[in-house]
Amino acid sequence: MIRKQAINRCIYIVCALLVRPSFGGFIGSQPLPLPTPKTDQVTQWLGLWEVCFALLVIAGMIFAIRWVFGRMNGGKTPLIASKQRNIQIIERKPLGGRQSLLLVRCRDTEVLLHQSKGRLTTLCVVDAENAKEAP
Repeated sequence: MIRKQAINRCIYIVCALLVRPSFGGFIGSQPLPLPTPKTDQVTQWLGLWEVCFALLVIAGMIFAIRWVFGRMNGGKTPLIASKQRNIQIIERKPLGGRQSLLLVRCRDTEVLLHQSKGRLTTLCVVDAENAKEAP
């Protein structure tokens, strides 16, 4: 109960400190001058240039970070490709409009697949080490 009251009082103090400067600070402060039309146009263009500069800085930072990650990972960003490629499509032979044969290598195993209308069927599984030894 006491902790909750202390937190509430801290929130009231922080809110009072944040709201006070928005009302002009002290009572004897000078009012802000009214903007003239020339000043308004100049500040509008300055604001546009500030936004463009901020966008260029952010884009530059993104490209710099991507370049650093590319240098660290051998030219590949970690989100696009990993260092180990466990699955490779060795060969693809189209049989018809929507049918094809795929020879896929997964680590030390080669698999012959039949692809038709979005379905894959395993036709044959061959150990890659045994396939290299056979004439």
